Amino acid sequence: MKKSHVLLVFTFLLLVPYFCSLAIIGIGYNALVLHSGEIVRTIIGAFVGAIIMFAIKATIQRPVDLLAMQTHDGIIRQLLRFFSIRRRYFLLVANVILDFVLCFLATYLVRSVLTLDQIVGNAAGVVLLVMFVSTCLGAYVEYDNLSIDPNQH
Repeated sequence: MKKSHVLLVFTFLLLVPYFCSLAIIGIGYNALVLHSGEIVRTIIGAFVGAIIMFAIKATIQRPVDLLAMQTHDGIIRQLLRFFSIRRRYFLLVANVILDFVLCFLATYLVRSVLTLDQIVGNAAGVVLLVMFVSTCLGAYVEYDNLSIDPNQH
């Protein structure tokens, strides 16, 4: 598969939804938690967010593995491996810690950039729409390779 094709699928099927998931975690946390600006509550929210991100990564293992098998570029393969949870224990823990940090930053950035009315209002809907469109585009571009067809060899 061409490098540009893999990058396109990676962007729409994995990268954009990943950042949208971080935004949803930040929006949901700030919309639901009273006094969300307290550091201890933000740490707890980031920890829960990291667990959610781990669960999300577990559901996308097949597309990640298929894309990784179809690329020969080392950088793209390493980017794809970031989304993989089938790795050594040390790398798995490092991935969860990175997700924790990113969830912490997401909750902080959402709180800093958006007003409470925007957070409680339509911010989650806008992010979900972006995630849906991105996932649809990525799946459309890569449908043949990601589908499970018993007649394919």
